[in-house]
Amino acid sequence: MYETIVPLNWLEKEIVAYEQEPIEKGKILFYGHSLFTRWGSKNWGYRRLDEDIRMKDGSLACVNHGFGTSTSEELLYYYHRMVKPWEPRALVISTYANDGMYGYSPEDVMINIAKLCHWAMTDFPGIRIFLLEDHPRPNGKGFNMRDIWNNGKNKREKYHLLMRQFADLHENITVVDLWNRPEFFETPEDVGNYQKVREDIFVADKVHPNQEGYDIFRDIFLEVLDDLL
Repeated sequence: MYETIVPLNWLEKEIVAYEQEPIEKGKILFYGHSLFTRWGSKNWGYRRLDEDIRMKDGSLACVNHGFGTSTSEELLYYYHRMVKPWEPRALVISTYANDGMYGYSPEDVMINIAKLCHWAMTDFPGIRIFLLEDHPRPNGKGFNMRDIWNNGKNKREKYHLLMRQFADLHENITVVDLWNRPEFFETPEDVGNYQKVREDIFVADKVHPNQEGYDIFRDIFLEVLDDLL
């Protein structure tokens, strides 16, 4: 059993900042960790997610509520402030990487995500939900990310299996497959091999995407969300 290492409200400043923004109801809401956070602010030097993923008529389609080094428990904790008031028509959820770092098991994470999904389905009947696989990364350098993420391959795969089993029970929930996408790997033959993830699409920490990496995510989401755009 895990123990909470930091208070669940340690990212409160980021949440308060989002609460100062106008509430845009009926959008596709992206909710998760720093994969979304860095795609949300020009401070990181990237195009914003809401600029990359638009409706086919060019109007805004998305709201980005990525925050910090969040875990699934924090996503659940802040649901009533960061999801419910926006009344989204679709919810894209990304988690697990930080959960593994803080010692949560795949089962712990899936329990939190299942609760979050059930809350959203209860509050917004018919909502579409997309669960993002923990995305491929090269070996982290300079800190122990190899053990956390890459040597944690079996735990990650267990989480992905639990996600799929949960999604199979709900016709409105889709798992976004990332580990079978050749764009993330050195060659098409390397697809799925965690030791052959491309390094050139990540910044120096080998954890977070650079602009080319975000271009790949943009294209994936334009494909996955096509019928909603």
